[in-house]
Amino acid sequence: MAYENMRSMFELQVSELEMMQCMYPNDGELEIDDPDVIADIKEFCVHECDEVAGVQRPSILRQISYAVNIIIGENLGIKLICDLPHGYPSEAPELIVRSSSFSRDSQRKLNEDLQQHIQESLNGELCVGEAITWLQDNSQKYIIIATKEDTEELVKKSKNCFTFTRLWIHSHHYSKYKRRDILEWAKEFKVTGFSLPGKPGVICLEGDRESCEEYWHRLRRLNWKKISCKHREDVPLENGKIAELRKFTGFEEKAFKPHGMEKGGRDYHMDLGMLFKFLEEHDCAEVFKILLGVDGKPSTKP
Repeated sequence: MAYENMRSMFELQVSELEMMQCMYPNDGELEIDDPDVIADIKEFCVHECDEVAGVQRPSILRQISYAVNIIIGENLGIKLICDLPHGYPSEAPELIVRSSSFSRDSQRKLNEDLQQHIQESLNGELCVGEAITWLQDNSQKYIIIATKEDTEELVKKSKNCFTFTRLWIHSHHYSKYKRRDILEWAKEFKVTGFSLPGKPGVICLEGDRESCEEYWHRLRRLNWKKISCKHREDVPLENGKIAELRKFTGFEEKAFKPHGMEKGGRDYHMDLGMLFKFLEEHDCAEVFKILLGVDGKPSTKP
């Protein structure tokens, strides 16, 4: 996409966000993932990217992402998560609705119907405001009123049976800002595992399925050159004995003595032998080939 065209897209995105801020001015109504992203995009729109030092190129600008918390009727609270690609509104945004008032099936159906409405009615136009209007008019009908017996059964099931998940994610090397987010989100979602910045970039998440999936959803919304979930492990559990399946205690960032870094260089290639040894120590060496496509060998370093 040409710079001028992208600048036009960014200006429309910022204009729409400012309108949302006027419509939802109270604390907690509008949540912006990272206000620095907005500042960077505004800076890009003001200056010629190639001529002004310090202004980020479009390829490294992160996407605008925010959530609007809406109260519909007397007590229906929903969160509309808005992830805007650089080409929005020419490209379709990712709009996701979350609410504890919906069953999983009804929430999925609501999101599908919302996406269909946006695609059919507002293709190529700003659509967050229209999405909110549609939700105000239609979301009530997606609520399923459960009987007392159904509710008791759901509570019993949630306490005694759930799924333990482990995700193995491969990425391009990532910045210090992503490194900060990765560590902070691990605390927020109470997942264990590790992250490995540099080349290659590896992230392992383990915990209950809902937490891992929400973490992965948030992670891939960031602006990546390359990221994918290479392997997934799901184990249904009863009685919540999740600790017995964890291979890691806590969540930490690993380094494995990057080549070049030892000499003061900036070439952050990780020692794959040390990575393989680390995985062996945690009884998951078999995932090395899944992640990197080659057989692992222990490092010769002491």
